[in-house]
Amino acid sequence: MKSAWSDHDAEETVARYAGEGVREDLALRLYTTRLLGRDPLLVLHGGGNTSVKTTVTDLLGDDTEVLCVKGSGWDMAEIEPAGLPAVRMDPLLRLWPLEVLSDEDMVRFQRGALVDPSSPNPSVETLLHAFLPHKFVDHTHSAAVLALTDQSGDKALLKEVYGNRVALVDYVKPGFDLAKAAAQVYEDHPDVEGLILRKHGIFSFGATAREAYELMVDLVSLAEDHIEAVGGGVSGGGGRSRGVFPSAHVPSELAPLSEVAPIVRGLLAVQGDNSVADPVRMILEFRTSEAVLSYVNGKELGRYSQVGVVTPDHVIRTKR
Repeated sequence: MKSAWSDHDAEETVARYAGEGVREDLALRLYTTRLLGRDPLLVLHGGGNTSVKTTVTDLLGDDTEVLCVKGSGWDMAEIEPAGLPAVRMDPLLRLWPLEVLSDEDMVRFQRGALVDPSSPNPSVETLLHAFLPHKFVDHTHSAAVLALTDQSGDKALLKEVYGNRVALVDYVKPGFDLAKAAAQVYEDHPDVEGLILRKHGIFSFGATAREAYELMVDLVSLAEDHIEAVGGGVSGGGGRSRGVFPSAHVPSELAPLSEVAPIVRGLLAVQGDNSVADPVRMILEFRTSEAVLSYVNGKELGRYSQVGVVTPDHVIRTKR
């Protein structure tokens, strides 16, 4: 993974939003959030989140410390200031001593701490961002990092790849319990540069937007380099990837696409309520990239095609 940071684009973003009364730190938060959101190997389907701790001035002229964190319904790739609702920090931090907090109570409490009550719901991981001390916090569902954590022996593997640069957080359902667990791991390992959440994703952080973003790039790159070194590959956007699945025997003489496609299309046709009307027919797209063929021609396709998504966050889209 390569950094997409551009001084020119960053300065342009700051200048553009200054005219709307947006502070520089929030404008840079927007800029790097978009950089992360545009990479499908980091986030999919609106996943991931980012935050910045800053201050806002209320109607009475008082400065209030807030956490501007990605709101529900916003895509990181196209986020605007409204997509980073400001939540008062003091009420959030006062939740830390609690032992139990239901999701419903957490959502209501976070909404009550919004500076603008018309803002979207803050991310379900708002408290995790709040409990970490850093000004900028980035969170993605990196495919490369998940490739390391979604297997047995992940703790030793992460130690091999990262040494002491990151700390590992056991899987906990996102919400208050995860926020407490992750913050405790960081408190126990205050020198780490990131947190890796088992079967979930990765957090990076820093004093500046660029530091947090480029640390994410660096940590993800280490995972990608390891996968490549052991004969795998992570590919997106049409890029090449070496096969990671042992291939099954494929017959040398397969029926041409021109013969197979009409049969598949016919089987997928949906008959409406009116049996007389023509069925609704699907439009097929045929893909034969190296990565696709490696996957579908694998000996263990029946197993790995049924193991589910790489992170539970994707269930929001797949529904299963």
